[in-house]
Amino acid sequence: MPVRLQISLNLSSNLFQGAIPGTLSRLKDLEVLDLSNNNFSGDIPNSLTGMESLNQLILTNNQLSGVIPGFKPYVSLSAGGNAGLINSSATKTPQEPPKKGKSVAVTVVLAVVAAVLSAGVVSIIVVSLFRRFLKVNNHQSQSGEELPPPQVIEGNLLTTNGIHRSNIDFTKAMEIAANPLNIELKTRFSTYYKATMPSGASYFVKKLNWSDKIFQLGSHHKFRQELEVLGKLSNTNVMTPLAYVLSTDSAYLFYEYAEKGTLFDVLHGKLGDALDWASRYSIAVGVAQGLTFLHGCTSGPILLLDLSSQNILLKSLKEPVVGDIELHKVIDPTKSTGSLSTIAGSVGYIPPEYAYTMRVTMAGNVYSFGVVLLELLTGKPAVSEGTELAKWVLSKSAQKDRRDHILDSNISRTSPAVRGQMLAVLKIALSCVSVSTEARPKMKSVLRMILTA
Repeated sequence: MPVRLQISLNLSSNLFQGAIPGTLSRLKDLEVLDLSNNNFSGDIPNSLTGMESLNQLILTNNQLSGVIPGFKPYVSLSAGGNAGLINSSATKTPQEPPKKGKSVAVTVVLAVVAAVLSAGVVSIIVVSLFRRFLKVNNHQSQSGEELPPPQVIEGNLLTTNGIHRSNIDFTKAMEIAANPLNIELKTRFSTYYKATMPSGASYFVKKLNWSDKIFQLGSHHKFRQELEVLGKLSNTNVMTPLAYVLSTDSAYLFYEYAEKGTLFDVLHGKLGDALDWASRYSIAVGVAQGLTFLHGCTSGPILLLDLSSQNILLKSLKEPVVGDIELHKVIDPTKSTGSLSTIAGSVGYIPPEYAYTMRVTMAGNVYSFGVVLLELLTGKPAVSEGTELAKWVLSKSAQKDRRDHILDSNISRTSPAVRGQMLAVLKIALSCVSVSTEARPKMKSVLRMILTA
């Protein structure tokens, strides 16, 4: 297996048997591994927990046994249909009852002695650590955070809005960005911090890690020029940078704070039920408006490297903003350690042609938008149990009289009018995720069709 294999590996339904090969753990760039519906037996290799990029592991319907290893919290593990598997949380062995008589007395004496000795040792350690803590805490209080704020090269305001210009405090923002506890969101290339300014106003401070070789580090001057252009954009459905700070190893961009978080979290999380069709339709229109604006910029189209429900933020349940618009300007695909697919989108949103064209296009953005539409229509994530949503919908939509079964029934059954509009939008989504790039409509046409659906 080539160790540079990336994104997804689907080995389901192949009648494989025996132990799961531990060598799969060498695939450090793999995000989705599907081994379902085989005859694998034995333990789940503990080495799989070391796969750095893995976020979904599907082991359903095998003959696995033993204790499930401790995967990282963000790894989605599907292991149903394996009767012999035991969850690690259920493996605690009950303590044997103490033996009666003489052994009880010996145990008590030993416990008392051990407790006294432990108390003495712990006291010494606590005093030592407390003294060290006071010294370290006193030193850290100078910066206010565990880590020192970044060494700032320059900071500049991009917005002409007087309210933002008076609210944004660079010093305070850098202190906040030095504390991991303030992280609000992490994406493939960025870390978002919630920064509450002295005025009480909140902003997103997005950190781009310039230590990654794929970022174009040619000069701060070039990056500054690109930000100046982006800062002049004005569209209610696009996250436009308000200010920036450049440090020696990172760039920090300031944006308006989106109260509801990402579309992915709202749609597939605990607030999913709150998104009725009116909200979902409004989100679809807003994202389409943002993309149409970006593709039609007079200075040239602004393309999105990673359009997904995780890069769409919500100011309210009906007001989306498209994020990460600067990535196309600051990332150099030729410096990637692998193929362009590693940076040209998230799993499930990557257009099929990217695998061989290695080029980000407007048609590719339309495909990714079509997947977002399908999420809104079905309520399902872009990848579910190793199957991409677009492929699942295309296979199910072959019978036109049964297309309503694709829709989220909790939404479509609310009224005939809602069902009718959802089916109309589904038709648009299917054209967007067409395998043929020529068959996909332009974003301007997509927006017009959604508005008249």
